Amino acid sequence: MNKLEVKKVPFMGTELMAARDTDGQIWAGVRWMCDGIGFSEGQRKRQIANIQDDTVLSKGGSNLILPTKGGSQRTLCLKLDYVPLWLAKIAITPKMERETPELAAKLEQYQLRAKDVLAAAFLPQAVQSPTPSPAPVKQRELTTDDYIAASRIVSDCRNERLHYVLGFL
Repeated sequence: MNKLEVKKVPFMGTELMAARDTDGQIWAGVRWMCDGIGFSEGQRKRQIANIQDDTVLSKGGSNLILPTKGGSQRTLCLKLDYVPLWLAKIAITPKMERETPELAAKLEQYQLRAKDVLAAAFLPQAVQSPTPSPAPVKQRELTTDDYIAASRIVSDCRNERLHYVLGFL
């Protein structure tokens, strides 16, 4: 995995770091996801340890060299397919909802949408041609018969329904 296509992906007011290797595998930077959710440094370190200790998640993790504020560094990344599993294992507890509702709401959005947003960043963007608007439907012109039919309806109506019928004319 020497050659990586690295992208910063905007998501919910932050930037996630993602990379695609030469095999086409997309990787998500765990640190950026934790920071985007709003985890503290201790919570971020706990999540990194959880990924490394988890039997399944550890199979989807790898230390890749990504650009950081301090230069290029080895950073834990997860294969894109493992991201929803990792996020689903982070419980949104009643205590979290009560004490840090913003964090709980962000975590829920990450659980639901982060994988799709990261994948879309590496998909080829199809050129969207504008969809032609449908031709306007030409209304037929009113004939004398239409006016006669309308006057018959009006004359047959009781006064309390007259305004209702006139609304259709």
